[in-house]
Amino acid sequence: MEIQELPPEYLSALARQFGFLGAFLGGVSATLFVTLLTLATPSKVVRWAIGLAAVAAAAFIVTAYMSVGVVANTHPGSPTQGAEASFMSLQILMSLSFVIGILTLLGAIGVSGWSRSKTLGYVTSVVAFLAALPVLLDVFV
Repeated sequence: MEIQELPPEYLSALARQFGFLGAFLGGVSATLFVTLLTLATPSKVVRWAIGLAAVAAAAFIVTAYMSVGVVANTHPGSPTQGAEASFMSLQILMSLSFVIGILTLLGAIGVSGWSRSKTLGYVTSVVAFLAALPVLLDVFV
């Protein structure tokens, strides 16, 4: 499969969307993380949910940070425009951290239900799996 080079205007618009979504979902993940830290009883399942939420928050912060680099590099007046290797690594890190953030946030949601009951655990696990499926298909297919 050949990788198509995208126009700078398109990459800039895409990076702004990644930045917005990364900042928003990073806030959601951090809120889930802090809520679980303060409200939940410290069981093994809760520790897993806390860890997954922390990874998600950190991954979304990296997404937002890398998106700034992509937007800056695609600007016509950028002094680093044309530094292909570093620009490609910014795009890869932005995309990879976004996918990691999505999957770990869904994992935290899926695991968190088990802290209350078996029934809720099954429901949240199925919902998280069904939400992760299109993401995984998009990444790997």
